[in-house]
Amino acid sequence: MQANTPLPQVSFRPVKDTDHDFLLGLYASTRAWERKAANWTDADWQDFISRQFKAQDMSYKMSFPGASFTVIQMGDTAIGRLYVERQDDCLRIIEFTLAPAWQRRGIGTDILRALMNEAHGGKVPVRLSVQKNSPAITLYQRHGFVPVGDMNSHIAMEWTPATGPREI
Repeated sequence: MQANTPLPQVSFRPVKDTDHDFLLGLYASTRAWERKAANWTDADWQDFISRQFKAQDMSYKMSFPGASFTVIQMGDTAIGRLYVERQDDCLRIIEFTLAPAWQRRGIGTDILRALMNEAHGGKVPVRLSVQKNSPAITLYQRHGFVPVGDMNSHIAMEWTPATGPREI
């Protein structure tokens, strides 16, 4: 890339049927620790991941029918997924995953800050749940999210915007 060539920008687009393989692979990357712990054949692992992904996808669509299901892109390259439901009382992050090759570059931080700014403008909290063993917990804590509930394998977290008067 030449020095004057601008870097591609992060963008979002609705999930399409043709995204299935990318989303399945992305989901599998979040469960890689399980693969290491299990003594499964490749076929058994693929079957397990495929069934788990299908169940998660159906659950999200049934539980959050008004949600925005988007693919995160860098230029024309799919790099993650962001599922968000904008509710009257909160902005709920349902799913936020970047592919491992795109993590630790500040992209997740930028997206999270944008969502927090949106919630601040609406004076509503941002709510999410995250797996207890996920390194993303550190990201959320660094940005002021606090645990508000324990849900077996997940932690419910929330960030609340300052809603008092501001000095100008």
